[in-house]
Amino acid sequence: MAAELTSEALEILSGRHVGVLSTLSRGGPTLACVWYSIHEGDIVISTPSGRRKDRNVQADARVAFLVDERGLDHTTTGLGYRGVEIRGIAAMHPDPQAAVRRLIVARYLDPITPEYQSRMIDSERAIIRITPDRVRTWDYTRGR
Repeated sequence: MAAELTSEALEILSGRHVGVLSTLSRGGPTLACVWYSIHEGDIVISTPSGRRKDRNVQADARVAFLVDERGLDHTTTGLGYRGVEIRGIAAMHPDPQAAVRRLIVARYLDPITPEYQSRMIDSERAIIRITPDRVRTWDYTRGR
């Protein structure tokens, strides 16, 4: 059953962080650092087509996704550590008009990098869409 992203989760996810995607392979979990965005309540990730992430998702759609703010001091106590873990089901989706890729590129790249932006948008890429089943946040700046 799909879970909604909470306001606390959305606040953390809205930062310009690199996420960690965990997929399952025959040998066990595989981790990858990824750029992401939020689209229609799901996490979306753009990856070069044919990568291990794609193959793993097609073989077993169960994934976990993590974003944390480790090392970002939000308080005077030095306990600036909060994050969100999302478990869910991933699916591969087409992006023929590059709408999702543009969303992700705009989030991470400045307009002064047009050559790299073009490479990210125009290259053959797959979109992984994660529908959350479970959303868990933690916030040590608040002691929890």
